[in-house]
Amino acid sequence: MTLIRRFIYALLSFFFIACNQSSEEKNHFPIHAFLVEELAKIDSLPIAIILTRETIGKADTAVVDKKDFRTLAIQLIGIDFQEKKYKHKYKELVLEDIALGNISIGYTTEEPNLPIRKIELNIDAGTNTIKSIFAERQDKVGEQLLIKKILWTAATELMVNTSFYQKGQLLNNLTERYNWAIGN
Repeated sequence: MTLIRRFIYALLSFFFIACNQSSEEKNHFPIHAFLVEELAKIDSLPIAIILTRETIGKADTAVVDKKDFRTLAIQLIGIDFQEKKYKHKYKELVLEDIALGNISIGYTTEEPNLPIRKIELNIDAGTNTIKSIFAERQDKVGEQLLIKKILWTAATELMVNTSFYQKGQLLNNLTERYNWAIGN
């Protein structure tokens, strides 16, 4: 947790400095580092990850292996802005709501070849901890377009809603909830 707080303090400082000096290179939030830290917490605890899948009025529940969950989480939202392919492809918007005590950091791209189209972090301004990460992702699998809306709620769950489209027509929706609820 202290690692994330250091990142947040450093990044907030960089964001405010960057607003005044636009010629300097932007430093994006270390989403990948946060996710790796969250996954390390999950790995270190004797807890199960429960997967609930819902589609067409049917639900199924199973226990997910932690290694498989780690791979899935990194693949879905583990974007590392330090990689060259991402570094300059996303626009950043930082908003602070003093009344709600929330800082929102959003990244969007218009690049059609990047699967993550949008990602938004919600940070508690009082504690400088991440409350949630929301992402929108598009993947092409054969003739189908998969649009995923992903919500990572810190220390609680990962929810993925996938809409399957073919030739512009919605074929199916699948909602997957991975729950581990650390300390809740």
